[in-house]
Amino acid sequence: MPPHVRCAGPWVVASALLLGAAATGSAQNPDLILSKAERDSILAKYDNIFPIWGRKAIERGFDLPYPVGLNVNLVWVSQNIDITQLGLSTGENPTVPVDFIQFGRVKAPVFTANVRGDVWVLPFLNVYAFGGHAWVTTDVDVVEPIAFNTVVEQEGVYAGLGTTATMGIKHNWLAFDFNVAWTQTEKLDAPVQGTIFGIRYGRAQKLRGTQRLAFWIGAMRQKLKSETNGSIALDEVIDGGAANQLRSGLLGYKDQAWYQGMSAAEKQAFDGLAEPLLGGNLENVTVNYSLQKAVADPWNMIVGASWDLSKRWQFRLESGFIGRVQILAMSNYRFNW
Repeated sequence: MPPHVRCAGPWVVASALLLGAAATGSAQNPDLILSKAERDSILAKYDNIFPIWGRKAIERGFDLPYPVGLNVNLVWVSQNIDITQLGLSTGENPTVPVDFIQFGRVKAPVFTANVRGDVWVLPFLNVYAFGGHAWVTTDVDVVEPIAFNTVVEQEGVYAGLGTTATMGIKHNWLAFDFNVAWTQTEKLDAPVQGTIFGIRYGRAQKLRGTQRLAFWIGAMRQKLKSETNGSIALDEVIDGGAANQLRSGLLGYKDQAWYQGMSAAEKQAFDGLAEPLLGGNLENVTVNYSLQKAVADPWNMIVGASWDLSKRWQFRLESGFIGRVQILAMSNYRFNW
């Protein structure tokens, strides 16, 4: 078994969980068409600012949701990350490429809670903003030159913007969603930007009164800004018990073929990490890192359901699978404006 190292160094991957919870489609289903009496009742007291053209949509029988929403989302995501072009240095030295370090599996489970506000600007177009807190774990297997496992747990905050467009297809609806978010975690020099594009195809069914039940399937694509830079104290990278195990793998490392094949700059970078570790003096050593990262499986499938308890309260569950695994739970309160 490789030693287990608690590490927040160059393998920190803020995969930001950008899941701003897209609005479900509200495109008109003929099964949900308003009766003339219902239209007249709504229009008699209708004075909303949003959505634009809302009155015309109601006149045509569209059963519009209340235009403004405030919701709370809880999201858990687990996905694999690809790391390449790793650079390392210590102290004030600039990072240098260290191609001799090879990664195995890199897994990044995240739990996040966020608050989102949205408004239906047009009957078919929703815009929203969101912000939240994320708890990120990055679990990395290093396979070369010394096999070991690194784990970091850290927190971060993020904010983003998004939009959802919907359209009706006979008795069903189609929704397209796009959002962008910026996430700042504890060990990164700058926020990580990520984008999500989603497409959902679903159907809504009237229950009783204003209650609705909707189901959908779809797909989602996530992309992260590839470049990440940061610094961390070496004594935060490796805990005491793991350091003792790792030292045994470093004994006599300068005589190993992989070390002899390094460039002078690579040797300097590696020595800056290995020598304090072998000497048992990890204090006051700063590790600088740079890397390129990408989601190993950018696309995944999604299925979901929502329940409109009333015009004001909605609840939603959505699950993702194939490549990236995710679970989303949402509660939403809507009001007129």
